[in-house]
Amino acid sequence: MEIITQLNDDEMCIELRGRLDAAWSNSVNKAFQDVVHGGCHRIALDLSHVTYLSSSGIRVLVILTKNLKAMGGYFRLIGSSPTVTEVLKLVGFEQLFDTFSKTESIDKSVVNYQRNIMSNTVKIAENDYEVYILNENAVQQGWVKNKVSPVLDDGINKAVVIPIHADTWVIGQGVLGSTNINAEYSGELLAVSGLAIALPGNDPAHPDWIQQEAELLPAVALYHGLKVTGKFRYLLRFGEIPETPPIRLSELALAALEICGSDTVSWVVVAETAHLIGAAAQVSAERYPDDFFDFPAIRNHLLFTAEPAYRDHTCLIIGVIARNPNFPLANQLRPLATGSEFFIHAHAGVVPFSPIHKGYIQLSESLEKLMVSQILRGVLHLLNDDREGEGAGESFLRRGALWCAPVDFKG
Repeated sequence: MEIITQLNDDEMCIELRGRLDAAWSNSVNKAFQDVVHGGCHRIALDLSHVTYLSSSGIRVLVILTKNLKAMGGYFRLIGSSPTVTEVLKLVGFEQLFDTFSKTESIDKSVVNYQRNIMSNTVKIAENDYEVYILNENAVQQGWVKNKVSPVLDDGINKAVVIPIHADTWVIGQGVLGSTNINAEYSGELLAVSGLAIALPGNDPAHPDWIQQEAELLPAVALYHGLKVTGKFRYLLRFGEIPETPPIRLSELALAALEICGSDTVSWVVVAETAHLIGAAAQVSAERYPDDFFDFPAIRNHLLFTAEPAYRDHTCLIIGVIARNPNFPLANQLRPLATGSEFFIHAHAGVVPFSPIHKGYIQLSESLEKLMVSQILRGVLHLLNDDREGEGAGESFLRRGALWCAPVDFKG
């Protein structure tokens, strides 16, 4: 089997030559997946030189068609041999025979829909963003829960229970749920708009989550961290042109800061990863030891990504970026890089790869699709490991969506 690919604008043309049978179906499927991972959701397939098509090959085409439709793309057949044509007709797969005119009409309807959403293209630090205005004057309200809080008689920090409504997000150290709260389970936490994700400090091998369903509204118990409420002002899309190089997390954060024109910005990202860099607590937040950040004791308290992790996954990131923040917010942020005037706090939840729809999308719908696989790979407090000569660097994202807004914080 010979597989030939050629990118025409934002459509990938794939020509197959030979037998599409069990021996080659995996290779062809991988070629399709590589195209999708590269950011191309529109595929034109030429089977004019395919001499045989088995059930294994048909299954690959069925999966490709369903996946591309689910992510808002399309698949069309631009040619097939008489043998392939007959097989596809016999199995009722005639919908593969899309014409150029049908595809063009689909494209126009998508374009016309997106024209109803105000947007413009902006270049910031060599990166292009499509910016959609969601709520032009929106300013979110933030609240800081520092570790200096009232304590119970047993010496455990008191947790604050927070329902995760549609316009609420939380990051920090905490546990899932609002009843039977057990501080031993407290660990890295992120939650937004009906989805809450946590990594138990006493069981870091088993990240857990709870998602809104019917009348069930998730809640979290926060020991220390950040809570933000309110509407997002902008939606930024990045990396949508196929084969665009990955973008640094710091570049995304600074772009959100510039777009919002504020010294403090709240942001939520759903994106396909190139890789992530971060750490996660391996002890609960109920009693951090005095030597928590001392070396070498810190090795027993934090799990580091010593090298880039979670390549080619999909992630949810929630964070704050600020220029020279004041107390109490400053206690929750760390420098974007050594000596930087910008400070950041960001958590990530990671799931298996799932392509992000292009163009205008809603956060609520994106979160619903995020956990479709029912698999949570991990949770990280994202870091920029810029140690000279030995640091792992920072996280890179391939493409996705970023919702952001200016935010005012209170203690």
